[in-house]
Amino acid sequence: MCGIGGVFSPGGAPVRADDLTAMGRGMCWRGPDDEGYLLENRAGDRRLLGGPDTVAETFGSGLPYAPTPPEAARPLADAWVGLAFRRLAILDLSPAGHQPMCDPSGRFWLLFNGEIYNYLELRTELAALGHRFVSTGDAAVILAAFAQWGEGALARFNGMWGMAIWDTREKRLFVARDRFGVKPIYYQWDGRLFRFASELKPLVMDRPRVPHRRSIHDLIAWDWVDHAPETFFEGTLRLPPGHALTVGAEGLRVFRYWDLAERAAALAPEAPRREGDVLETFRGLFDSAVTLRLRSDVPVGTCLSGGLDSSAVLLTAARGLDHPMRAFTVGYDDPGFDERPHARAVAQAAGAEMFETAPDGGDLFETLEKLVWHQEEPAAGPGLYSQWHVFALAQRHGMKVLLDGQGGDELLAGYHRYAFPHLRDLARQGRLAEFARDVWGVGRRHGHLETAAKAMLPILPPGFFRWGRRTLGQGKERVVHPDLERDAGRAEPAPPHRFPTELSDVLAWEMSERFLPSLLRYEDRSSMAHSIETRLPFLDYRLAEFLFSLPAEWRVRGTTHKWLLRLALGSRLPQAVAARRDKMGFETPMDRWFRGRYTGCLRSLLLAPDAASAPYLERGAVARELEAFLAGRRDIGIQVWRWLHLELWLRTFIEGRAWKPVAKR
Repeated sequence: MCGIGGVFSPGGAPVRADDLTAMGRGMCWRGPDDEGYLLENRAGDRRLLGGPDTVAETFGSGLPYAPTPPEAARPLADAWVGLAFRRLAILDLSPAGHQPMCDPSGRFWLLFNGEIYNYLELRTELAALGHRFVSTGDAAVILAAFAQWGEGALARFNGMWGMAIWDTREKRLFVARDRFGVKPIYYQWDGRLFRFASELKPLVMDRPRVPHRRSIHDLIAWDWVDHAPETFFEGTLRLPPGHALTVGAEGLRVFRYWDLAERAAALAPEAPRREGDVLETFRGLFDSAVTLRLRSDVPVGTCLSGGLDSSAVLLTAARGLDHPMRAFTVGYDDPGFDERPHARAVAQAAGAEMFETAPDGGDLFETLEKLVWHQEEPAAGPGLYSQWHVFALAQRHGMKVLLDGQGGDELLAGYHRYAFPHLRDLARQGRLAEFARDVWGVGRRHGHLETAAKAMLPILPPGFFRWGRRTLGQGKERVVHPDLERDAGRAEPAPPHRFPTELSDVLAWEMSERFLPSLLRYEDRSSMAHSIETRLPFLDYRLAEFLFSLPAEWRVRGTTHKWLLRLALGSRLPQAVAARRDKMGFETPMDRWFRGRYTGCLRSLLLAPDAASAPYLERGAVARELEAFLAGRRDIGIQVWRWLHLELWLRTFIEGRAWKPVAKR
């Protein structure tokens, strides 16, 4: 896990060493163990900066490596390519793991952030084909795979990555992001100069910053973030999950290299049908996903919320270890936000060493200042506060790698909102007895009027649900400034129909665009701010392709979500955890804190005459909604969080002014 960045100037603008070092040091927390830089000009002359001197030995004869301290760098005339690297050493801790890394032929130079979990199997295959390796880690395997299979190597990788490969022969830069976008890649391209990095700060902090209005609109009106190539900074884009790009004399080309719907459709004819075969296949894939993610040259621990997903990960990982695993969790004095009793039961069953933290909210704005800086874009939910404290706890105990259960909810329909597409599927399929039974069961949680309206959507008039949504929803659109609505407003997107059922359509869409990308951004920034790598077994592409090749009812049966997970792995879990229906997952008692000690802070920031969010939030509506929330008349704490994060982001990144909230009622 590392931080990467670079500049390619086919248009002729010079690339300077100090620009590269500023890029690397602008995300130093992503790689505190080493740094390295490469400059190359059109004639093929190179200058390598940073890194230990002993790295020269790893390249062998014919590949001279003369590292120079970045501060002592001399200009390289007409440099048009620059690569920057910060290293968090996880595999091959020796200097041989240093990057930028070159393959033995001298043709390809690699920057790599992430892990290729099946690198040992690929290494054996490639060695049989005659390839040599400059390191025992996965980066050297990527170079050999790219030399052997070109861009097709991506299909063979099981892992997470943001990578860039400079082809010195073709004079072309190749950049790719993993299938689900666990690892980030951002870029800028003006037709002449291409810049990319693992984070936004190396790309935006050295130039004027203009907010992207449509991204702000989507946050306020829909609570959507990370759903499109556009970021909150005008002119800076994210490479979508499962995509790659090339830059060369022909310009920029962005393309998709992996498609979940296509892969699931290809696998569906061969998918198992009998229950025993389905359970056996699922267990085998899940066990393999966890086992691969235990490969490391440093200790591996785990995040543990006490829910099904993180519990299944820990208990599966513990089965193959000869030592206790370390587990990290967070809890609060409010029982409604405290999963520690469940987490303790799981840790005890796994024989794990348990570490807990219990923040009381007194450091909220101190933590918010760090979150705003490291997240780089506004966030849609306050669970970040809990997550931040879990990673801080793990860092204090010297951890560099943690497993996590992220992705399980989207993959296996863990959220209660997935009941509605499931009900609509039953209605469309004419399964009326099951439909009636499940409508009644779901209605006990969500209210029978709302459940009936949403479940009957396929047969109701087109305008009905829009009315029901305005009546039953939170009315987020009320606070959007009219100018912003006019400039950026648009219809809220809906999932494309690419699977046999609406539930699968929704799940795939939420994994690729609607929901999971934001959760992955939160986890990447918060973990890397503490120089910790997180690994996500549920996002093993083999597991996802298998699950989406199955009928959707393997995820939801009646009113029970994550049906297949409970059936296949339930015997590994403590009974109280296996039977849980009260999903939390590092939730935070933010409403109580907002309505208590931070009432004055909220008013002073959101209702200030010079509020940075004034051009985007209709001031009168915000004042009314905020006061109704503080008085307990409106349950919109998550919206208040979004307004607050937007305000602090605008002040920090756009206006560049400090904020000091007043902690009074």
